[in-house]
Amino acid sequence: MHSPAPAAPPFPVRRLCAWALALALPLTAHAADDAATGAAAKPAKRNSQEITLDIDVRSAIDRPFEGWSKAKVKPNGKIYGIAAVTDASGAVPLIRPVKQGEVLKHLRAELDRRGFREIKADEKPEVVLTVHYGRGFLRNPYLNDVIYNETSDPPVATIIGGVPTQLMRQKEHGFEERLQKANYEKLFIRVTAWAYQEPGAKDKKGRPAKPRYLWKTDMIVDDPANRDLNLFIKEMFAAGAPWFDREMDKEEVTVSTDIPEGQVIIGPMTFPDDEPGAKPNRKK
Repeated sequence: MHSPAPAAPPFPVRRLCAWALALALPLTAHAADDAATGAAAKPAKRNSQEITLDIDVRSAIDRPFEGWSKAKVKPNGKIYGIAAVTDASGAVPLIRPVKQGEVLKHLRAELDRRGFREIKADEKPEVVLTVHYGRGFLRNPYLNDVIYNETSDPPVATIIGGVPTQLMRQKEHGFEERLQKANYEKLFIRVTAWAYQEPGAKDKKGRPAKPRYLWKTDMIVDDPANRDLNLFIKEMFAAGAPWFDREMDKEEVTVSTDIPEGQVIIGPMTFPDDEPGAKPNRKK
């Protein structure tokens, strides 16, 4: 069964955003906030067994250096166009293909709730969105201050930077558990916002302008070998959307919500004794 084709973006992708379709995005994680916002929507119906789904959210805003410090956080535009929805899985594929139409539906719904507006015909976007989803091993955000040499025996972790924050963080309650959990294979959805550029735009030196990312938000779920990403698209966007165009000051926040209830549909059942012409087995 093929996944339904995603709804076509309402603006000419090839003319405005062809550069976004060719991006090979490294799935890196950035700083995030530990405090829950309370803005993440929950499913209307709670499952009968109260089984929770933990969704880790990581979010960052691009803040280039201005002099000796990073630029202040400024809100970016809210008029958007969607350039691409792409499966970015690694060597191991998802257990079921993702319905990209569902990805677009739930993304647009959450953007609408948060004051974003999709562009109309012949309108230029303020931000161009790309969506990458899939299954794989993401960069561990708890090792940002570490260079990890996996070729040595045993592997050696080297702490870098002027302040040994990694050593101090390792003494925090629960830090080691979160670090280890972040090493596991994940299901993920990443939304990245890019600054819109006119086709053929040049930089100050006359070279083709490079795409500039503005913000990105990752929504992550564990156990990809036993979970169908299609079942969690709505919940993952509901958990991550409050962080769109927002920066966190720690590694990630975990949002716990209800696992959607599933259904098992069993067709007509037949047994050998019920089949026409079958003789009952009278052996004892």
